[in-house]
Amino acid sequence: MNFFSALLLLAALFFSGCSTLNDPFEIFKSHSPAIETLQAIDENRFIEKFSIKAKFAYSVDSKGGSGRLIWRYENNQDEIDIFSPFNSQVAKIIYSSHDKRIIDANGKVLSGDDFDRYIQSLFGKNISPDLFRHLITNHVDQIKNLHKDENQLNRTTHFYNDEWNILINAFKTQDGLTIPSKISITQGTFSFNFIVEEIINIAGK
Repeated sequence: MNFFSALLLLAALFFSGCSTLNDPFEIFKSHSPAIETLQAIDENRFIEKFSIKAKFAYSVDSKGGSGRLIWRYENNQDEIDIFSPFNSQVAKIIYSSHDKRIIDANGKVLSGDDFDRYIQSLFGKNISPDLFRHLITNHVDQIKNLHKDENQLNRTTHFYNDEWNILINAFKTQDGLTIPSKISITQGTFSFNFIVEEIINIAGK
């Protein structure tokens, strides 16, 4: 599956999701509000676990798609539930060093090398849950082959390599902890925007 056909498949899944939940975002209706800022309030704190609601959109040439997700990260494992814009569940991603699976709305499971090929066909060799998690948790030093713009007064908001250009356009702060809330990634005619809408749980040091 090449990069473009993978994007088209994902877009088709978004608009034909099989299992519609009554309200998958119910868990976000009672929590302390987050404050959005243009820069991190404390650039030196790290996030150890989080639960967030986010939306994303991508485009390549004249085609694209969008969706929403619930992302939970704890004990070095990511669980990402992906939904269409209409809250139909499209897939679930489970990602850790010893367990990498994608489960689609029909229960089909992709794991192992199939998982890696699918992720890479969507986002390229340097784009994976690891990249977004390292950006969110402020562990950017763990991202390989990524350069950063050093001429900034606070937490770095511009990263790049030979393939990708990454901008953090805003942050959300809750309980003294800060995560990027607007991330933009571009590569030629491909662009990917990731926006954190709400934080339900966040912990760090």
